[in-house]
Amino acid sequence: MWGERIKRKPWFAVFVLIFTAASLKLLDQGILYTIAGIIALWLLLQIGMADMKYRIIPDQYVIALAVTALGFIPFHSSRLSSLYGLIAGGGCILFMGLIGWLIFKKESIGFGDIKLFAAIGLLSGLKGVIVILIISIFSSAIVFAAGLALRKIKFGEEQPLGPFISAAAALYILFSKELLMLVEIYTG
Repeated sequence: MWGERIKRKPWFAVFVLIFTAASLKLLDQGILYTIAGIIALWLLLQIGMADMKYRIIPDQYVIALAVTALGFIPFHSSRLSSLYGLIAGGGCILFMGLIGWLIFKKESIGFGDIKLFAAIGLLSGLKGVIVILIISIFSSAIVFAAGLALRKIKFGEEQPLGPFISAAAALYILFSKELLMLVEIYTG
């Protein structure tokens, strides 16, 4: 009915290799983190592809990502970190969307992005959602600026944010220890 999101060849082999490498990297933090991490990475991949191709972030994937956050709770600094991450993640993106609406007089951030960031905040905790927010903002800004400079994107043209959020969250899941160590170094 809808067809494939991406072609099976060569992407099936590429994703098998990527998920195998991700599993090996995640095993450093234990089997529970690995299981939750692989499920979250798969969901983030689906979300990113759906937003890129269809400009929609499916609610069922966001809900599944929020449920997957249960597997990450033992790895947070406190029990409330997930709740703070949910509030900060969804709240920051909602606030940015409201500011964009006031400036441009139209929706600048979709509600799917807000729900996605809330789920990611639940998954990553307060420190994690801040790191993911920064990576998402800067990576999307760089790609959009390059697209404008190369005339691949027209000024004012809507672009999906979900792939950048998903990629930043995937990077955080894979390299949370390293990223948090960098944050500690730079914030003293």
